[in-house]
Amino acid sequence: MGKKRLLSLDALKGVAILMVIWGHFYLFGDVDVLSTSSFLHRFVLAVHMSVFVLIAGYLSQRKVDSFSSLKRFFQDKFVRLLLPALLWYPLWRLWHDGQLEWVGIMGNQYWFTLHLFIYFVLFLIQRSIVDSLLRLTPEKQRKWIEVGLHVALTIGLYYFVHDGLFRLSPRMGGMLHPIVRSRLECLYPYFVIGWLIGRLDLLEWLRSPRVVAIAFIALVVCLGDMMEGRDAKIYMENYLAYGLWDMYRLMALSFFVVLLNAMHAVTERGGRLSKWLVLLGQWSLPIYFIHYFFLPAVPGMHAWLCEALPWYRLSMELAIGGIGTFVALLPTLAVVYCIRLNPYLDFALFGEKGRLKK
Repeated sequence: MGKKRLLSLDALKGVAILMVIWGHFYLFGDVDVLSTSSFLHRFVLAVHMSVFVLIAGYLSQRKVDSFSSLKRFFQDKFVRLLLPALLWYPLWRLWHDGQLEWVGIMGNQYWFTLHLFIYFVLFLIQRSIVDSLLRLTPEKQRKWIEVGLHVALTIGLYYFVHDGLFRLSPRMGGMLHPIVRSRLECLYPYFVIGWLIGRLDLLEWLRSPRVVAIAFIALVVCLGDMMEGRDAKIYMENYLAYGLWDMYRLMALSFFVVLLNAMHAVTERGGRLSKWLVLLGQWSLPIYFIHYFFLPAVPGMHAWLCEALPWYRLSMELAIGGIGTFVALLPTLAVVYCIRLNPYLDFALFGEKGRLKK
């Protein structure tokens, strides 16, 4: 993992966090937006979180093979993922609703970091099982057996959570929060795929012209299917709940490959765009926590956009969404910068402990 490769991943997260803000600005613009979303909005919501989960899996190569490393693992994930969400959510509820509470935290704002913590723990268990089984296999074939076991366990976990848990114990199945279950089914496979990309060192292979061409063609086909073959209301009612073999999964993976190569080219060239995207990627988690406070609401915007012809609507959505994203991003970056000046606040609110140790 060379420096330029890591910069391309940072830039990739930078684009993804801009998509997150764009999608949330659109959501806050009107009440009925989910039932009549355009294909552009459906595309953004289908792929933006998968990018973050893929990168999180890719960067999870370090083994947890001792009690001390297990302790560090949980301390790090608690500080980076759980603690900030537990602090920011009640503050947002107070800002938005005038109530200081934690009700609905698993399904509303800041759900992502809480769910990502679950994926880290699940993969830790899955990896422990695989490592135990690998001790029984020939050493020369272990790498590919390891890959096969992870794929098999991920598919098995999907079907167990999707249906098997309810058949085994309806009471236990009912205790699992529906949003946690559906997003586990949707997003956890991306985490494992990201880890496999790192384990097999596939980043260079993903940059080959043949792979990029195939990914681009697949992305175009998936976009065509999304535009023509699926009702918007049905999809949005199942936001981040599509199945293991759904066309949207292929779309998210092909988009990841195309965008990864685009960001590699941007960071190779350097310049202001590269620096800003890398900065946004490195600050993506603090931006995620704070941007909810500054999302502009424009009542009637969505109804007005729905009256436009499809291609005029696309250009207007890009323009209005870009302006809304910029308006939310400026104060967000200012607040992030101010908080990061204080190492104690940086630690408590963003999970950054490097400066606090110093």
